[in-house]
Amino acid sequence: MSGIILTGAGLPDDENEFTARFVGKTAEQLIETFNRERKKQGWVSARGRFLVALRSAFQATMLDCSAFISENGMSLSHPIRLRGDTIVLISDNADSA
Repeated sequence: MSGIILTGAGLPDDENEFTARFVGKTAEQLIETFNRERKKQGWVSARGRFLVALRSAFQATMLDCSAFISENGMSLSHPIRLRGDTIVLISDNADSA
């Protein structure tokens, strides 16, 4: 799985300033944030904490996120969408509808 390897994984959620940003967000809102964020190329420690908080928010949804989240991180390689109770990858040549 290419993408990020967890950074700040040992940081408690209450110490990650980005955790509160995702409280109460719907799966669709999280997906929209992910798809927008995955295009960004810059990398600083704050972005790492942001992505760790986003990953945690996805895990809290209880949706199947195994297509892009593993024990070790979260792949930013492909856009994602919701299909039933599963978040799936949208391949580069697939229709995203």
